[in-house]
Amino acid sequence: MYKGKEPIKGLPNTNILAFWQWTYSDILINKNRDDLSLFMVAKALGLTEIPRIDWQGCELRYRKKKIAVKTSGYIQSWKQKKAKRVLYDIAPKKGIDAKQKDSLTFRNRESELYIFALHTQKEVSKMDILNLEQWRFYIVRTSVLDDEFETKKKIGLRALNKLATPVHHNRIKEQIDILIDLELTERMVL
Repeated sequence: MYKGKEPIKGLPNTNILAFWQWTYSDILINKNRDDLSLFMVAKALGLTEIPRIDWQGCELRYRKKKIAVKTSGYIQSWKQKKAKRVLYDIAPKKGIDAKQKDSLTFRNRESELYIFALHTQKEVSKMDILNLEQWRFYIVRTSVLDDEFETKKKIGLRALNKLATPVHHNRIKEQIDILIDLELTERMVL
């Protein structure tokens, strides 16, 4: 895992930290905000001591569970007249992202848990994307999404609020542990 001081060979006086600063300086861009919320969730679960593994079929793995992290917010990096509508991608995937990798038609949601991260601030003048008080996290079992929204591709806040109560960052691990332990208990009963 890089620490930041490693030089980029061939670029005088340039290290990997300079790349990170340039690449991620606008955290409101959707991709960068996604990466920030993924980092925040990974930090809550104690998963930041090892490098991030991309292209593993899910964003995170915790206690042998695959976790998808979806991010949204009301404010974008471009000028806007009003807060945008919050929507999250929950589309079942097919082909290489499906559980049956040889099937091009089988669709599923690969992860077992979804965490929907919401940056809650609606006023640009008060926005501080690095302030955890301005974030809320919804944690939903994939089986619930499959039951309620089997073929839906997007979910909005109204529907999400019916499925889960938002939690502060400091309660993410506790809530996920409860869901995992509850699932294990349910399996033992069956």
